[in-house]
This record gives sequence, C-alpha cells and structure tokens, in this order.
Amino acid sequence: MAQMDFKTEEIAKTENFMAWKAYEPDEEVTFHVEFGRTTVHFYVEEWEEFMEFKADFTEIPIGTTGVLAETENYLASCEEVEGDNIYSIEMPGATLFFFEDDWKEIIELLRELK
Repeated sequence: MAQMDFKTEEIAKTENFMAWKAYEPDEEVTFHVEFGRTTVHFYVEEWEEFMEFKADFTEIPIGTTGVLAETENYLASCEEVEGDNIYSIEMPGATLFFFEDDWKEIIELLRELK
C-alpha cells in the first residue's frame, strides 16, 4: 500500500474542536472540521459556502431558538427540548447535534476561521 504524503495546517483550535486544511498530493486543498469525534471534510467550493453560512449565525446570541442560518446546503437551528437548548447543523449527508456548552465552543472555533 502506498504511503500518502501531504502537508496539513491547523487553522483554528479550541479545547475540544479543531479545523485544519490539507494540501493533497494532487495539489488540491481540502478543509476539515473536527466536531468532537466527527470530522467533516470540505472541498474548496464547499468550504467557501460553509464560510458564508457560518458568518450568518456566529454572531447570533446563544439561546436564540429557531432557524439561525440557512443556505441551499446548510441549516443551523436551535430547539428547546425539555428545558435544554439543542443546536443542530444540517449539511449534505449529516446532521450534527450539540448541547449549549459545546455550541459555545463551536461558535468560538468558527469565529476564528477566515
């Protein structure tokens, strides 16, 4: 099996979450966000859309419920369930759910991304 040699670069990090990019052997750049044990991978075009999307909700006050941001491919929302705010990010192929403490940290991470 051939070894894959590529360079990675951390672009944002909090205590529990991280974003990084990889310079692939075929000269393509990919972006990755580690939401705990789940890593979401983006090609450049997807990353650009995600960056526009995250700009729409990262300044919304914590605790706001309802739809926080929406694009053709992404949706961020918050719903109160049994007294807890449950946040979600929907994207092609996955929906991620977060409790408020994790959401605060995710917002911190996403604000660092340029």
